[in-house]
Amino acid sequence: MAFVTLFVFVVWMYQVRLLIALLLGLHASFSSLQEFMTVVLTTNEGLLFLGIGNAVGAVLSLILFSLTVVSFPLLLDREVDFVTAMVTSVRAVVTSPLPMISWAAVIVMLLIVSALPYFLGLVVTLPVLGHATWHLYRRIVVPVT
Repeated sequence: MAFVTLFVFVVWMYQVRLLIALLLGLHASFSSLQEFMTVVLTTNEGLLFLGIGNAVGAVLSLILFSLTVVSFPLLLDREVDFVTAMVTSVRAVVTSPLPMISWAAVIVMLLIVSALPYFLGLVVTLPVLGHATWHLYRRIVVPVT
């Protein structure tokens, strides 16, 4: 599962590089963050880069969330292979899309708020999210009898 997560991250990084090359120029070199932000926020190509990048990022996030929301706790709880865990996770999201997307939105909001004070809020938020995810998993997946 760690490799699956890492793979999605690598795909995301390469799609960003591809979009920069396609939309901002193949030889685009920005000497500072300010120069990059100026190009991205003030040109049509930069705004297109933001729009397409956010859309692709949202799709990749939804895919990764669907693959992992139940699979990580399932792998910790039972002796199953990672493919079975991912299939179970995707089935859970497909079966209850609104509650699962709402849970994903809660996770995003909590992580954003927790990152604001120099990421110190993550010390509290990550264990709470882990505990809540465990309880979500226990409610979704039928216990072994």
